[in-house]
Amino acid sequence: MVAQGSNGQEVGEQIWQIVNQIHPSNSYICATGELEDCFLVDPGTDVEAIDVALAGLGLKPSRIFCTHGHFDHVGSALFFQEKYGAACFLHSGDQKTMRGSNFLMMAFKIPFLMKMPKTEVLEGFSAILGGRELRSVDAPGHTPGSCIVQYGNALFTGDTLYTRGVGLSKLPGGNSEQLKATLLGLWNSFPTDALVFPGHGECGALATIKTENTALLDFLGLRALPGSEE
Repeated sequence: MVAQGSNGQEVGEQIWQIVNQIHPSNSYICATGELEDCFLVDPGTDVEAIDVALAGLGLKPSRIFCTHGHFDHVGSALFFQEKYGAACFLHSGDQKTMRGSNFLMMAFKIPFLMKMPKTEVLEGFSAILGGRELRSVDAPGHTPGSCIVQYGNALFTGDTLYTRGVGLSKLPGGNSEQLKATLLGLWNSFPTDALVFPGHGECGALATIKTENTALLDFLGLRALPGSEE
């Protein structure tokens, strides 16, 4: 079981969580075990907090993975791309979502201006990092190009899957029926010991989510999903 972490606190094996304060979202640093190498997942709006955590850990990101294109998941990607030369990956279906980030922040009255990173295609991505496979899994619904990033038994789920509650699907590009189909289709696709590191809220075990996230079960129209333990 993984406990919730505060800024820069380890929440999994060589995984650290930073909770962005300008707009609450989770960013993650994950060390690969190869010298100073690490990757970032969903670098949000608090550039300094993420960079201070990197410096404190003695890590330098070589890759950035954005689970989707909303500003709170890609907002500081360009900074780390330029400072560390990190490649940034985003699903091609979320380019429009990313380009609309500043408009969305204006609508929410969030005091942050985002500059767009240069991105590479995330869909179909697979690589061995530090002896473990990292792969992207298409998970449309929250946005057209939402993905889950799987690294060993760690699942970085963005706004597709939370430990509590259900991801929003009412923002531009969101589709609740597609999100439901995605979750049902992926329900038994991951290891039984998988740990979920979501874009918002606490981290937790997938097995626990399947049995205790009642809001999710209700959203899917079931109290017990295929593969859930009674």
